[in-house]
Amino acid sequence: MVFVVTGRCQGCGACLLTCPTHAIRPHGSPLLVLDELCTGCGECIEICPVDAIEEHR
Repeated sequence: MVFVVTGRCQGCGACLLTCPTHAIRPHGSPLLVLDELCTGCGECIEICPVDAIEEHR
């Protein structure tokens, strides 16, 4: 499972603070999800106020 931060990202940083493995990194806008660190917990999707993070299989 891969998570992607879409162009809807407004850079609020809520996902950065929520990710337990620190898999989301600043990389301009949108942010970048490092697949090798992501455990697929989905906390970032739940916390994003603009639904900018999507799950891709």
